[in-house]
Amino acid sequence: MTIRIGVDLDTTLNELEITWLERYNADYNDCLTVENMIDWDVSAYVKPECGYKVYDYLDEPGFFRNLGIKPGAREGMQFLWEHFEVYIVSAAHPNTVADKWGWIQEHLPFIPYEHFIALSRKDLLKLDYLIDDGPHNIEQFSGTGIVFDMPYNRHLPDRYLRFSYWRDITDYFARLVANQPK
Repeated sequence: MTIRIGVDLDTTLNELEITWLERYNADYNDCLTVENMIDWDVSAYVKPECGYKVYDYLDEPGFFRNLGIKPGAREGMQFLWEHFEVYIVSAAHPNTVADKWGWIQEHLPFIPYEHFIALSRKDLLKLDYLIDDGPHNIEQFSGTGIVFDMPYNRHLPDRYLRFSYWRDITDYFARLVANQPK
């Protein structure tokens, strides 16, 4: 039986939150941290003069292309790729798709383009697992949701698996592989 795993890109594989907050803090002389954000809507935490303009960074050409990768994400994805059917699923405005694909090619070159899906409604995909930081994605998903821990998703109930590090995600799936019948 093939197990299909969807993996979110932003803040799960890449370090969107770090670059985004660095840019905002530099432009608005603020010291906002990820730990300050206990709700999904970033605009609720920025200075009033910024407001929804905080989302404008995400539309800048090259923004997504130049993000860092989470520690252990490359190795974890390589392991998943070797043992499961894996897709990177990312909500993406049409203007950002090329940058996101460029990021994948640089950091995860073993993932072919057929396994990159730009889609906001991840619950529409036929997947067994979804690894994601977005609470709305996890709550709407009918398979097994794996929460990539962030302050804004800690309100989700304990029925979801929760991991803070890629090595823990890899260990979880390695146990599945070890327990599969030969």
